Amino acid sequence: MYIFDNDEHYIVRFKIEESDSNFNYIICCKETRECAVIDPIDPIKLLNYIRSNDLTVKYIINTHAHPDHIKGNNPILKVTLSKILIHKDGVDYVAPRHAVISDGDIIDIGKIKLTVIHTPGHCPEHVSLMAGNDIFVGDTLFLSGCGNTKFRGDPGDLYESIAFKLRDLPDDTKIFCGHDYAEKNLQFSIDLEPGNEFAKEKLREVKTSSGDENKVISTIGEEKQYNPFLRFDNDNLVKNVLKREPDTPGDPRSVFVKIRELRNSW
Repeated sequence: MYIFDNDEHYIVRFKIEESDSNFNYIICCKETRECAVIDPIDPIKLLNYIRSNDLTVKYIINTHAHPDHIKGNNPILKVTLSKILIHKDGVDYVAPRHAVISDGDIIDIGKIKLTVIHTPGHCPEHVSLMAGNDIFVGDTLFLSGCGNTKFRGDPGDLYESIAFKLRDLPDDTKIFCGHDYAEKNLQFSIDLEPGNEFAKEKLREVKTSSGDENKVISTIGEEKQYNPFLRFDNDNLVKNVLKREPDTPGDPRSVFVKIRELRNSW
């Protein structure tokens, strides 16, 4: 567990054992003690923290409806007065005690205002959630990576979400993603761009923080320096991709899709 403190809110991040390196989150209003649970997979761990810190759960928010992001919904519903918030394309996968959220909606949690950004691609219903300069990106974006499109996904939609919604956010926006794939993602980035010193430095940071892996985060500005899925129009990276896959068209969308294909089998 690691706590990221902000002015009006704080974020608790849990690395879940016996999972696919999943992160679970609680975002809490300091003044009112209201909170939201984001993508729960381990309800016991989350509820123990909530009870011991006298928090009130207002919402369970699912960035998307893949099983490893909704598994803990119902146990939390049973012991709290909360309800699930999810995009309309994901409602068939969750309990009836839910409400639909859409692009541009504002979710109030005490004094916190979470802005909903629809970021499909990993799956159609995927949303990201922004509070101040913190953003929960679920499985759309990872440290030096992005989500796959194997389960109801579309790589073209993923490109649109990253290129025109997430990449344009302020550089100091802190990213809170759904899984910890940082080390392998950075190794892949270095394989594509062997001379990228930013990727090498971030990999050293990740490796030296292995005893406290929950502490390592990144920002949109950092990702632009080493994440190939935000560097699809970087001349050096494009050159390396086209050298490896010469039949790939050189436009940004095609390069992005090809990088996703390469990562699938890397």
